[in-house]
Amino acid sequence: MSAPPWAVGLSLALAASPLTRTLVALVERATHPEPDPAMVVWAERSPFLQRALIAAYLTLALAVALTALARRWRRLRDDRSLRAALAVGALGAVAGLWPWR
Repeated sequence: MSAPPWAVGLSLALAASPLTRTLVALVERATHPEPDPAMVVWAERSPFLQRALIAAYLTLALAVALTALARRWRRLRDDRSLRAALAVGALGAVAGLWPWR
């Protein structure tokens, strides 16, 4: 069964969004190993909110890219690709629960 390209792109991006959020957190930890406690307490912006907005932006960009790819590549519209996306999303969710210290 073939789904419309916009549905495929959106569902694949939303399934991969936990992995996107985990990757954003890992990059932040790699670049800033230990935050300054004073900066955490008196920061104007919440680091959690900033991380969530970056992950949402990257997920939206991934949805646009996957929609364009699904228009060109019919194999991406198969049921197997949706199962693979759900597996990637589950992997990202499990990786997000792991304490990366």
